[in-house]
Amino acid sequence: MIVKAIPTNIITGFLGVGKTTLIKQLLASKPEGETWAVLVNEFGEVGIDAGLLANRNPTIHIREVAGGCMCCAAGVPTQVAINQLIARAKPDRLLIEPTGLGHPNEIIKLLSAP
Repeated sequence: MIVKAIPTNIITGFLGVGKTTLIKQLLASKPEGETWAVLVNEFGEVGIDAGLLANRNPTIHIREVAGGCMCCAAGVPTQVAINQLIARAKPDRLLIEPTGLGHPNEIIKLLSAP
């Protein structure tokens, strides 16, 4: 059960627009002492963005949902991944990077669900 609101940013845009680059810059400027979690979506079976974001910082937790759009085909895996990130990382902020094919409104609905 979530007992406090977690500030969440959905970083959207078309394929190749620089979503992962922006997230890397945000992570580099993360306030010291905060724990952040990143959920990355890859449309294909094999993702590369999580590998690009990988780091050794224990205050940054990265999880990937591969094999479909997180707002459509991968809805349940996305809910599971978010719940696991929150339970394990207890983040102060959550960054979500959907695939360039994703629909932000569907992700907002998913985040607003019980």
